[in-house]
Amino acid sequence: MSESKYSAPALEKGLDILEFLAAQPVEQSQADIAQALGRTQSEIYRMLSCLEARGYVIKGESSGCYRLSLRVFELGHQQSTTSLLRRAARLPMDTLAEEIGQACHLSVEHGASLLILLESMPRRRICLAVGEGTILPLLQTASGKVLLSRMDDEEIERILGLDEDYASRSEKWKKMLAQSIADARRDGYVVTESELTVGAQDVSVPIGVAGTDTSATLAISSLQSNTSRKAWDKTVKAVRRCAAEINSNLGIAST
Repeated sequence: MSESKYSAPALEKGLDILEFLAAQPVEQSQADIAQALGRTQSEIYRMLSCLEARGYVIKGESSGCYRLSLRVFELGHQQSTTSLLRRAARLPMDTLAEEIGQACHLSVEHGASLLILLESMPRRRICLAVGEGTILPLLQTASGKVLLSRMDDEEIERILGLDEDYASRSEKWKKMLAQSIADARRDGYVVTESELTVGAQDVSVPIGVAGTDTSATLAISSLQSNTSRKAWDKTVKAVRRCAAEINSNLGIAST
């Protein structure tokens, strides 16, 4: 637990209980919870009683053990995921655009397509823009490959089945796509020449939690394809720092 300027012990105990139960595959007894958190059973009893009364935990009638309810899930879904992503990303992306002098965009999977949710532009540079609301073919973008790299094989097959052009692609192209996805999974990002814009170079990194509505990508597309490897490494680091800040704004711990 990190140190904070202002302490709220009761709140911290309640949050500790919720986080502990969220990580458990089965119900937990009051004694189990107390032992795991290093608290007395009387402390835990009072907190569990409050959490149960507010609907955050459920006590099994026969077992007397506790599990999480869907209350936290319901609270989270009162917020639009799209709005949360845009709000968490706007300021970090504005800073990134000014730092690297290139436009950057936030994208999500939309069936077999890539949807641009948010774009930030530098103020004093001519750069390659994509445009908010733009729809691009998922399989032909760096961001699409990053998103696919976070999916299991079954989900990837589902996406491939939605793409009208995939079946007619050559076996060589399909193997190259599979390798690109594997490389993205290994490296945690993609740097590649654009398949959609001649002379452009794309950098894309993941954002959010894989398998959830927050799974997204942060990317830049630059016409400076002749930039040195050292310069691109610097750009990748800047984009990844920005992604980490966005994750922090979403409440997602850095890995």
